[in-house]
Amino acid sequence: MRKRTLLLPILLLLTACSFNPSPQNTIIDWVDFVKWNDTTYEANYEINKLNKDWETAGEIGEVKYILDGHAGTNHQTKNGDAAYLQKGTKLFAMKGYDPAFRIIADGKVYEVTESDTAETVGDFIDIKGKVQRVILQSEQDLSFIGEFSDEHAEQLVEELLVMPYEPDRRATEGKRVFFGIELVDGTMTRSVYWSETGYVHYGGVASQKIKDIFEVEMDENEY
Repeated sequence: MRKRTLLLPILLLLTACSFNPSPQNTIIDWVDFVKWNDTTYEANYEINKLNKDWETAGEIGEVKYILDGHAGTNHQTKNGDAAYLQKGTKLFAMKGYDPAFRIIADGKVYEVTESDTAETVGDFIDIKGKVQRVILQSEQDLSFIGEFSDEHAEQLVEELLVMPYEPDRRATEGKRVFFGIELVDGTMTRSVYWSETGYVHYGGVASQKIKDIFEVEMDENEY
């Protein structure tokens, strides 16, 4: 299968502060990520700020290579790579979630940002039957702006889960609409919708139903 691009393209962008190609002499600002089973995960800082001891559901792998201090800017990530997790760090499934969506490593929750094998968003976003509400958030600071109606929240989730995963169709021109899906365990998964192009940051283009839902909710909440 062809290589998938990132849901969150900043994930693996590297900021080099030196022109010396040696990893020892190059400062690289890595995002805290780990790759396993053809899936790239990023540390969910919001969840990790809750300081909870999340239950695990079995070991699924371990870190094979730490990039920080070892890899250069041309490194091609592979399964077992991590930005900051030490080699040998165990990777665990998170109780209550498919490991395609969230895993736990070094006591931290990591959430999917890219899949090399998914066909639909529902292949890796494990939120069916777990949604408490959907909210609109400020573009400036992610503060609460408004809450979707129960009907629209349910319909949005249904549409997202069957949305084809096509990150190569990424089109991020125009107005950005930040939204969060709050889950019953108190955690949240966030994304962005571009109303001009219909692209959703989970990695696909919105159906007409999704576009209609956002149009109504944005209007009602003066977004």
